[in-house]
Amino acid sequence: MAPMAFQDYIDALLYVSMGIPTTMSLAALAFSIGIVLGSLLLLTRFFLPKPLPWIATAYVEAFRGTPLLVQIFIIYFGVGGYLKAYGINLDPFTAGVIALGLNSAAYQAEIFRAAVQAIPVEQYLTAEAYAFTKAQTFRYIILPQALRIALPALMNELVLLIKDSSLVAVIGVFPPDVFRRADYFSASRFMYFEAYMAAATVYFILCYTMVKISHWIERRYAIPGYLRRGIL
Repeated sequence: MAPMAFQDYIDALLYVSMGIPTTMSLAALAFSIGIVLGSLLLLTRFFLPKPLPWIATAYVEAFRGTPLLVQIFIIYFGVGGYLKAYGINLDPFTAGVIALGLNSAAYQAEIFRAAVQAIPVEQYLTAEAYAFTKAQTFRYIILPQALRIALPALMNELVLLIKDSSLVAVIGVFPPDVFRRADYFSASRFMYFEAYMAAATVYFILCYTMVKISHWIERRYAIPGYLRRGIL
């Protein structure tokens, strides 16, 4: 890269980096929504009577089976359009958080389901032998282990949300996120390579940092014996 081009890249990197707070806010808020809603979906599928588990499964399959970009458009232009008729303005940032959160909830519900099903059936039988109710078994025996088993996949979901947050740029999120700022920089200076390379660099640094943090969390909260056997 020529010296001038390198300076342009540094300028783009500094400009694009100012979008980090918005990108991380989108990912963190969406992840929080996903945690809460994903937990409710898990409880619905395990404890509530039919047809509620079928509805929860349909939700999961619908959001996993359609593109996230389409879901963002449905929330912002579709739902947002209906809300405007009632005087409610759905701004791009809120729409993006909702769309990312609803999408993440479907994947987190599957992560929780897989973690719960990974608990050996002998533990259920032992709890039953000690006269534990189904709710007590889930709360005191299954859930603490399932959350720790699910940690690697949950942290991976957070990394994916950081990358997927770039899709919200298409609806004009404000304040602009990393990718939106790259668009602004490339359009104003006609330096597309430098702008998008800067965006790629920022996303890589954010995701790599989160991966390292997730590895520490996984080791810190791993179930004794699972890490040695290669389960985590």
